[in-house]
Amino acid sequence: MGGNTDFIDFRHIDVMPTQYLKNSAGLFRQARNAGIFRGGPVFPGFAWQLAARHCRGRLPVPSDRRPRPAAVRREAAAGIWCGPVCHHYGHMIADFGMRIAQASRSDPGLPLVFSSAPDAACEPPAFFWQILAHFGVGPERVLLVREPTRFRLLHVPRQAERLDGPGPGRAHLDLMDAIVAGHAAPARDIELLFVSRARWPDGRLAGEPYLANILERAGATVLHPELHDVADQVRFMRRAKRIVFSEGSAVHTLQLLGRLDATVAVIERRPGNRLAEGALRPRVRALEYWSPSRGVLYGLTARGWPRRDRSFGVFDEGDLLARLERFGLDIRGQWCSGDYARRLSDDVALWVAMNGYAAHHPGTLPFIRRQIGRLGLAVDIEGAWRIGTARFQ
Repeated sequence: MGGNTDFIDFRHIDVMPTQYLKNSAGLFRQARNAGIFRGGPVFPGFAWQLAARHCRGRLPVPSDRRPRPAAVRREAAAGIWCGPVCHHYGHMIADFGMRIAQASRSDPGLPLVFSSAPDAACEPPAFFWQILAHFGVGPERVLLVREPTRFRLLHVPRQAERLDGPGPGRAHLDLMDAIVAGHAAPARDIELLFVSRARWPDGRLAGEPYLANILERAGATVLHPELHDVADQVRFMRRAKRIVFSEGSAVHTLQLLGRLDATVAVIERRPGNRLAEGALRPRVRALEYWSPSRGVLYGLTARGWPRRDRSFGVFDEGDLLARLERFGLDIRGQWCSGDYARRLSDDVALWVAMNGYAAHHPGTLPFIRRQIGRLGLAVDIEGAWRIGTARFQ
């Protein structure tokens, strides 16, 4: 774009609607060897276009596949390619949102181009428009490619960050700082913010509803991201001096910010999964990851593999309380071990019932029995399983 090395320019290039997208809330069926994404620009010499393609990892490893060409049904003059519309919040930011910042600050007369499902009834999720609004981009500047479209000129920004890649460079953080500076600066009035997944039935910490309640009673601010739009989530995080995340997509909201003068901890529910570490560490004052000290519970996929996306991290309560105290919040005065044990058992029973409802493999129940037995949890496994399998028959 005018000699800007942050963009790669292509002329007379076809852009396809989204043909396949993994981690997109089930909108597209998974296909063997389809990568993460198929669709978008049919780049010439596709295999060699690493700077323009969708990549992941510390080194840029392509995670997309060449789109299947189709007859062009629409012509367009020029645009800026940003990626596909994704219906998974975390992946929309960390995987497919890393061209938006640069695009938003380019020629305001050019549309930002996203591929979408061909079905016009499949609208982008609300958070898609909220993310764009954070960058100062209104719906009128967005071009959704739902049918094969030929662009006379297509500008492609380089990915500012890659999922599982190295941290953002100084220039990108400077750009994000400038974008955030355009929003009103909130007061730094939250001593500790707990970003919780307690309202989710699975894919969180076992006993998390009890933990969230105690933290709130002890003076922490508890944020349930699903109850707030993106602008509110950003404001909460900018207000906080210390942030504890229950591992989940909301961690990636920090990638919508530049530098943040806050200390951050992420409570892992999948040991060793230091979610977004490369993206977060250059942004914040200090960063910690806390792994479950007691164990993790998994269901099984249809293929019999541990279902890590719906895992339950089980903490030893003494270890968790000590970590929180070192982080600056002593909740021992509000904590009741008996109440926690009861809530933990009820929570794990609910998780067992959810696995009974969504059982995809005949070995799921024996697998769950073994795990709970090893952890020594007092749970009516058989009763919870019957509830889960009977309620929805």
